[in-house]
Amino acid sequence: MKKKKGILLTVLLCMVCAGCGREAAPPPEPFSTFSYTHYASGGTQEPYTAVILHEQSNSTFTSYQVAYLSCTCRDPQVNYCSVCYVELLNTRPAAEEAAIRAISFGQNRGLWGDSNPNYYIPGYTEEYMDEHLVQPLTGATKADFDAWGGYGAQLPQIDPDVISGATVSAGNLASMLRGLFAYHAEHYYGGEGKNDGA
Repeated sequence: MKKKKGILLTVLLCMVCAGCGREAAPPPEPFSTFSYTHYASGGTQEPYTAVILHEQSNSTFTSYQVAYLSCTCRDPQVNYCSVCYVELLNTRPAAEEAAIRAISFGQNRGLWGDSNPNYYIPGYTEEYMDEHLVQPLTGATKADFDAWGGYGAQLPQIDPDVISGATVSAGNLASMLRGLFAYHAEHYYGGEGKNDGA
């Protein structure tokens, strides 16, 4: 019995000593985040944080998968975080010229988190919003989003009549993309064209 205790004590002492002098492993890197202005119905503004779930760069573009909160006016059973997949070009001469190469809330890359369909306009399905709000943003630049006027204003690529009644969804998507472009400029263009994401 004494022999077993001695062996056990020796093994424990070796295990403790083996860890001495070593630094603890650093915690895993948290997800990157950026700020954007969240708009509620009526244009009420509040600073929110978007989370970059995935970021991968190559010589031409950087792909992002971003989770952000858009609509907050309905029950969480029908409203939750949106996940947007977007590719931003890295090859433009200046950050202001960086543009959206591709964008999606579907195709197993993203998730449309707002009501589907819009609760008072049954035709506003995810497919409708993709065709009339999301896909027209392909080719839009950082300068386009920096010039955007905020809640109630539309980017020139979007026909305001087509998405009237979806001001919160459209405004929060544009605001999130403005914040993402600021993050992209800071990380891939050396901070050129940096703004506060507002």
